Amino acid sequence: MSTIIILSHPQMGENIGATARAMSNFGLDELRIVAPRDGWPNQRAYALAANGAFVLDKAQIFEDLHSAIADINILYGTASGDRDMAKSTLAPWQITKASNSDKVGILFGCERSGLTNDELSICDHIIKIPTSQLNPSLNLAQAVMIIAYELGKGSAPASAMPPQANKSEVLHMISFLQTALEERNFFKSPKMKPTMMRNITNLFVKSALTEQEVRTLYGIFKAFL
Repeated sequence: MSTIIILSHPQMGENIGATARAMSNFGLDELRIVAPRDGWPNQRAYALAANGAFVLDKAQIFEDLHSAIADINILYGTASGDRDMAKSTLAPWQITKASNSDKVGILFGCERSGLTNDELSICDHIIKIPTSQLNPSLNLAQAVMIIAYELGKGSAPASAMPPQANKSEVLHMISFLQTALEERNFFKSPKMKPTMMRNITNLFVKSALTEQEVRTLYGIFKAFL
């Protein structure tokens, strides 16, 4: 199993550097960064990374989230509060070990507002770190460190399920379905379309589809056109 930390639109280089340091503390070295606000490379990130600078050296930079998660099989999104989504919400120690052939992504949102509802809709599960209501929001690197520590404990059993389809395959199928629905005037209210598409996305993502299941659904959709 390969575990990848993904930062979506991080704002401060210092937080990226502290994240790299936290990752290296617990044996993680695959970092993907989506559209960092201050560009890349970032010297402030390197100043905070200390002995974790090697994580920054090999970090991959992406312009958009869909590109960053294209090859991910299982995607966990982090959130500090409830979003009223029909998804399993787990504490960090409840993360199940995936099969060796799966790529697992842990997605973190920007420091100001966290992940958007659209970003969470493409996640298989939501991770929520239990914190005090007195101050529930964690610093980005602190959140990464807690989850990296729990992943490193290795106490959860490995999944015996077949590998899931990667996000590129699932999202491509959903995009195909959306285009077909638009052509048939399915979305009667343009105002409600974003919410309806999030619900449709949630429906397929939480099903943990395999590659074969995605191909089967694709064939079914095409048969009705």
